[in-house]
Amino acid sequence: MQYSFYTKPLIGCYMTATSTQQNWLDFFSRFEKENKNFVIGLSKQHSDLTQAQFRVCLYLRAGYNTKSIADTLGLSIRSVESHCYRIRKKFDLNHTINLATYLYSIR
Repeated sequence: MQYSFYTKPLIGCYMTATSTQQNWLDFFSRFEKENKNFVIGLSKQHSDLTQAQFRVCLYLRAGYNTKSIADTLGLSIRSVESHCYRIRKKFDLNHTINLATYLYSIR
């Protein structure tokens, strides 16, 4: 009986990871249809982004705030803030330039 006790949390984690992945795929397919030039431009200009950073950039461009991105990706707010900080460093953005504003400028 102890075996089933330990497998329940694992099943819940797998289902959450699967639904998060499916949400991402649904979002990306819709987003890419409407913003194909942005996706291509971001990929070309900043090919050094990690997959997580790329996702955060797309959600920011779509108008999501930090809390919404965290909820959608199953991350903590602090994790999303850390991703944004690292993205700003990779983009070499001045502290006066808003990251979302910069993303809107990419075509």
